[in-house]
Amino acid sequence: MIVARRGLDAIAHRGPDGEGLHACDRDAVTVFGHRRLSILDLSQAAAQPMICPETGNIIVFNGEIYNFLELREQLEAKGHCFYGNGDTEVLLAGWRVWGRDLFARCNGMWALAIWERASGDMIVCRDRLGVKPLYVHRTRDGLMLASEIRAIAAMRGGYPEPNPDAIFDFMTLGRSEHTSQTFFQGIDAVTPGQVWRIAQDGAITTWPYHRWPGAGEAPSLEAKDVRELVRDATALRLRSDVPTVTLLSGGLDSSVLTATGLACDGRPRVAFAGAFTYGYGDEEFARFDETASAAELMRELGAADRHHVRKVRALPETEELDDLVRVQEEPFSTPSILASYRTYRAVREAGYKVVISGEGSDETFGGYPSRYQAFAIREALRAGRLPTALRLLARSSIEASLVANRLAWDLPLPALAKLLRRRRPSVGLISDALWAASRRRLAALQDDMRSSVRERLRRDVLTTSLPQILRMTDRNSMRFGVEVRSPFLDYRLVERALVTPVQRLMGDTHGKVLLRQAFARDLPDRVVWQHKTTGFGHAEQFLVSRMPIRDMLDDVPESISAYLDIARLRRDAAAGDLHTTFWLAVSVALWYRSVYV
Repeated sequence: MIVARRGLDAIAHRGPDGEGLHACDRDAVTVFGHRRLSILDLSQAAAQPMICPETGNIIVFNGEIYNFLELREQLEAKGHCFYGNGDTEVLLAGWRVWGRDLFARCNGMWALAIWERASGDMIVCRDRLGVKPLYVHRTRDGLMLASEIRAIAAMRGGYPEPNPDAIFDFMTLGRSEHTSQTFFQGIDAVTPGQVWRIAQDGAITTWPYHRWPGAGEAPSLEAKDVRELVRDATALRLRSDVPTVTLLSGGLDSSVLTATGLACDGRPRVAFAGAFTYGYGDEEFARFDETASAAELMRELGAADRHHVRKVRALPETEELDDLVRVQEEPFSTPSILASYRTYRAVREAGYKVVISGEGSDETFGGYPSRYQAFAIREALRAGRLPTALRLLARSSIEASLVANRLAWDLPLPALAKLLRRRRPSVGLISDALWAASRRRLAALQDDMRSSVRERLRRDVLTTSLPQILRMTDRNSMRFGVEVRSPFLDYRLVERALVTPVQRLMGDTHGKVLLRQAFARDLPDRVVWQHKTTGFGHAEQFLVSRMPIRDMLDDVPESISAYLDIARLRRDAAAGDLHTTFWLAVSVALWYRSVYV
């Protein structure tokens, strides 16, 4: 219990509303700990760990099951009686009634563990996209599972050694979360979309409860489908026993969710409190500030009195940057996430703890037209379709350098290696020892970057871009005890988007054309058809050379030299005028400094 207590204390920020510990003493001792963020059923009836009165099964659960009311009705029809009004009890009853078929019925985000009294086995599961985190570490005495790596570190008495493979992939392409590995040796993420059955002797049996469809295995999306699915997904995610807010920029995604939230306000168990907008108080960054356009939309929607604006100084102080690094616990690919960190802090300070956010829209609907059109142009050139490539190049206004970047990954591996080492600053800062040992890693990254445009979008959703965004969002929001719900990640919507032709999803120039068409009659044209150039954290993204990193880099332990050239990193930081990929090396150094002091 003492060890579990240390782990629970390490993640107290994730659940400031309550805590619980429970030990199961059979052939193997199993200890459950839970920190509670009260959102559905604020009474003690929803406290965890929760024990099923009929089976003696025990559950700890992080997340929300958005369709819990529908599942509850189905279980009541089968004779089950409920004591509370939350979703945790529905999961316990659902496991008793449906067993391994439970999770396919759930629409939500979750990381959970259920201990079966009858078998003594542990059932472990994450949601389909891995919105909620769950990490596992095997010791000589058993397994440790936790929502954050810091809890495992607290229980084992420190962080494990760094994972050089993760460091290499990140410094080369900014990749993380693309495998089950973390930046720490021996700590892995539980695979999304799978169920683990862990026997008392530690043996693990796994099976998938969800499979993402391939081309032709599900109907493509049309605009009317998008509108219906997004509206329904948002309505489900507005269910809460505490007030809910959206994050509103001047863009399409957040405007769709805010308008939908206002339309749903007043439904049973829905209390929509308005929107939060992030902006800049310093005149230098006024061109990135979207508070005026967001305020105009709220006036048009008749909800100006429910609009909260937080303006900040774009450049962070050392203390703030330090805390962001500590909160993330692993390297992160862009300093723009300072904006979400600050916004979730403001949301909590205002007394709210549930946010509806637009994560996943860009990945699901092809919201990066330059990125994906560059892959499409390369694909056409490979196939000898020069007129198609020229047409795409002309219509999308892509810079030739971006297409050249994509074509570079088709070079022979030795030539690619030399080019990356010379032209990409973060790669040039990889230590000679790590670079020499990681040729196989570079070959794997090259294979990934050679993917078709359809496969690239699919991988961005399921293995690369989106999983990384979800980790960064989870850490930033839960640092302040705020839960983020993302309607664009509803699995019904993602399934259909994955089989929809890419050009149909994104169009040629705007990106997300299907989403724009779907809500064209709900929002002003200036919102629906704008060319988006700003957003949360746009200013911070380009301020690396002015951030207070030089003194921080002086404190990085010299042992990091096994992974990157810290002396050169310090020289380059002092010189200023830094390339954007330089941040990847800075992030690794600051991460190392935060955990290996």
